[in-house]
Amino acid sequence: MKKLTVFILSFSVYLSSAHPIFAASVNFCPADSVFTPLCTLRLGSVIRPFITLIFILGILAALLYLVWGGFKWLTSGGDKAAVQSAREHIVAAIVGLVLIFLAYFILNVLLQFFFGINTGTFTLPQVNLAP
Repeated sequence: MKKLTVFILSFSVYLSSAHPIFAASVNFCPADSVFTPLCTLRLGSVIRPFITLIFILGILAALLYLVWGGFKWLTSGGDKAAVQSAREHIVAAIVGLVLIFLAYFILNVLLQFFFGINTGTFTLPQVNLAP
């Protein structure tokens, strides 16, 4: 136990000490570099298409689940258990679609309210509190 304590203390002192190499100013993005487009890349320009892709995949999955439920209903042949199973598929798909659209709406409202990012789909009403 004593060796472990000494090791942890010495390692924390090493990590907390300033090294001149780490304090040096380095330009990682020179003007003539082939990595200049990566240096000017912003996180928002990467995340927005990724979130859009996730929403599109979620909507497609819910629609396929809805079609699968309809197909099960059509091929049930009047069997009550099969019709109930198909109805549950359809209800689950509709609930999934509603949740996806609510998540999209809430995400856009939060982005616009907290960060001022307007996605172009809708805008919040402006309230003027000045007399």
